[in-house]
Parts: sequence; C-alpha cells; structure tokens
Amino acid sequence: MIIYQGPSEIDGSPVVAIITGLNTKSSNSKTGDMPQVWILRSDMHPVDALRTGADKAICGNCPHRPRVTGADALKKSSRTCYVNVMSFNGIYKAFSAGKYVKANLEELSVALTGKHVRIGAYGDPAAVPVAVWDVLLAHCRSTGYTHQWRTCDPKFASYCMASCDNPIDVTLATSEGYRTFYVQNVESYDIAERTVGAIKMAHCPASKEMGRKTTCSQCMACSGTRSGLHSNITIVLH
Repeated sequence: MIIYQGPSEIDGSPVVAIITGLNTKSSNSKTGDMPQVWILRSDMHPVDALRTGADKAICGNCPHRPRVTGADALKKSSRTCYVNVMSFNGIYKAFSAGKYVKANLEELSVALTGKHVRIGAYGDPAAVPVAVWDVLLAHCRSTGYTHQWRTCDPKFASYCMASCDNPIDVTLATSEGYRTFYVQNVESYDIAERTVGAIKMAHCPASKEMGRKTTCSQCMACSGTRSGLHSNITIVLH
C-alpha cells in the first residue's frame, strides 16, 4: 500500500513510500518478520536514480550512496549501502504497474496494532513528512534510522536512530537528543569501539559478528526515543 506520495522533505523531488509485508512474511533473516516501508523516487526507476544522483531525494546526505554517477554507480567500489538493488526493483515495478492502492492511514494504523514495522527498508524516513509517521505508527512499535538528523524535524528522534559513521557523529547526535546507531568501518568486532568518550555502545545482537543471536523484530532496540530505551547501538559495516 502507498502511505505517502508527494514531495521529498529532503529536496522536494517526487517520492513515494510503500509498505509491504502486510499479508506475507518477510524473508529478511536479520530483521525477521516485519512489515517494511520502502521510500523511492516516484518518477524514475531506482537504478536510474542511483546512476544520476537523483537518489538524494530519498537518501539525502547518506555517505553510503554512490560516490560516482554513471555506469559505475552500482559497483561495490562506489556504493557501500547494504541494500541490494534487486530488492527494490520489484517494488518499483509493482508501483509503476499500479498494483499498490493508497492507504487510509488511520485505518492502516489500527490494522498495525501490536505489530513491529521497519520504516526504511530502503530510503530515509526523513524524506517523508513526520506527520505521516505520527499517524501510521500510533498503535505499533517500529525501527528506523536517519542520516538526516542534523537537518530534519527534531521529532524524528522519537522514531529513528541517528545513523552515525564516526565518533563525532555519535557525540553530536547524542547532544541533539537522539539515540545513535554507529556503523563502524572495521574488519571485525574485535577491533570495534565499545565506547565513544563517555557514551557506551551496545553491539547489535542481530549482527553477523554477534552470531545473529536474535532478529530486529524480536529485539526492537533501534526504535528511537519513544521506546524509553537509552542505549546507543553499534554494528560493523555490512
């Protein structure tokens, strides 16, 4: 179902947010069974957006976007994003074919009561107005991450972890009232940082390096501040 279609909150370009997994189980082994929200450009194929830099509308200043445009944009040497392009190609194809209906957010919110929702299987939740999330997530728990924590509506701290890529990010985002998710570009957990200054980091128990002790849907630690949790989470780049 389409939960939002309109201008991106990041740069004003046309985007669409689509929730999947309402009637089928997710096959994602890390997240577990969670309905997932995909945020895409609504006016072009997501691969074209990656190759031209138009993905800025949905990913903003994320450092894991392609570092070059053109034919090499999707190469591993250019793009460190963990999301495989094949995962959202099918979503866009179905959207283009008119297979997704526009959701009544209030009704969908009630239908999601008690569920756990991932609000960024691809794309940054901050590309979508926070008012959409206020309604959609009123009766359920959720996980989410944003690289736009410096510039987006401060209310996103309730729903999203601040995506951080270095210790300075962790310190700044924490000072802005966010809980943080620190992606460390190291080879193994053995050399990962356990603290950032006085800020303690809890390692993601659903990660490969921690033996995938649980899934996101069972853990739900990455749920912003509305969860009442205070922990800051870290993971090795994957």
